[in-house]
Amino acid sequence: MAIIVSDYIDSFLQSLRLKGYSDLTIASYAGDLSQMVLYFERLGMPNLLAEDLTRQRMRQWLADDLIGMKPASRARKVSSVRSFIHYLCRQELIERVPFENLQSPKVPKSLRPTYSVDQMSVLLAIPAGADALKIRDLTAFELMYSSGLRVSELVRVDIDDFDFIEGWIRVIGKGNKPREIPVTSTAIDLIGRYLVEVRPGLVDKSGGQDGEALLLNAKGGRITARSIRRLLHDDEIEKGLSGDVSPHGLRHAFATHLLEAGADMRAIQDMLGHSKLSTTARYTHN
Repeated sequence: MAIIVSDYIDSFLQSLRLKGYSDLTIASYAGDLSQMVLYFERLGMPNLLAEDLTRQRMRQWLADDLIGMKPASRARKVSSVRSFIHYLCRQELIERVPFENLQSPKVPKSLRPTYSVDQMSVLLAIPAGADALKIRDLTAFELMYSSGLRVSELVRVDIDDFDFIEGWIRVIGKGNKPREIPVTSTAIDLIGRYLVEVRPGLVDKSGGQDGEALLLNAKGGRITARSIRRLLHDDEIEKGLSGDVSPHGLRHAFATHLLEAGADMRAIQDMLGHSKLSTTARYTHN
C-alpha cells in the first residue's frame, strides 16, 4: 500500500494534540513537514510517498533546501520528519524508517557548566541531621532540576500551583505564559516533608505575610532568586562540587539528562517553555 505523505500529516498532528503538545510545537511540526513536501513537489514529486524518503533524498533536501540554516534548525526539521515516519510505523502503515541511519546535523555543544547525573545525586542528597532550612534549600534545588524551572519561576510558585494527586505544577514563564510541568515523585515527597516539617515554622515568623508562597526565607517572607543562587553555590562547595553551576545550570542539566535518557526534544521544549526548538538544542550537551 502506497502511503502518500500529505494524506497523513493531519492525523499525525492530531496525535500530537492528544499527547498534550502545545499549539506552537504542533505548528512547528506542520511547517517543517509542509516545507519538505513542497520541496519535493518542486522536484516533480507531487504525491510524495513515505518510501520515497530515502537517506539519499533526505541528504539532498538538507544540502539543497535547508542550506544556510543554523544546524539546530536543520536538526529540528529532520527530527520532525523522523517523528512523522515513526508515527506511520506505529500505525503499521509502513514497516521501517526509509532513511534509517541518517545522521542529523550536529548542533554545537553548549559551553554552560552543568553537572552529571552522579554529581546531581551528590548535590540533592539530604545529609543526616539536616536542619529545617537545609530541607527547604534541597526542595528548591530538586524542583529546579527535576522540573526544569527557571529560578524566577521557582520563587513565584505558590502552594496552590501544585496538583499533588496528578503530579504537576503550574508556573508562569517568560512573557507571563503559563505552562504545566510534571513533578517527580521524589520532588513531591520532598515538598511534602518541607510543607509538614519546615514551612509552618517559617510562616509563624512572618505572621502569614506571604502565606501563599511555597518557599519562604528565614524570616518567613517569600524567598528571592538572589538567595537561591547564593544557597546553591554554598551547598555545592559544602558537598565538594565545583560551585560553578548556577540555577540556570540545573535547568541545563534537566534538559541534557532527559535527552540522554531518550526523551523527545520537543517534549523537553514544552517543559522548558521555549518558543523555539533551537533554543532547547543550545540547552543540551548532545
